[in-house]
Amino acid sequence: MTSPSPPPPPPKPDPLAVALSKLDPAPHNLDWNVLMFEAGRESKFRALWFWRITAWVFALVACGLAYAYFTR
Repeated sequence: MTSPSPPPPPPKPDPLAVALSKLDPAPHNLDWNVLMFEAGRESKFRALWFWRITAWVFALVACGLAYAYFTR
């Protein structure tokens, strides 16, 4: 019987991987509550815009009707 061949030597480590492994992660300045608040506000921006315009239109119609009623 023949003896099994020895395993091949491990490959040399990638220089980029070695350099990256020596770096420390940067601390994040992320406030979870602020992030969620801003996300919620941005998601409702269009709906708020629609209702603000609708309120202005109805206010102008009410003013026009009041003007027409009292100047008649």
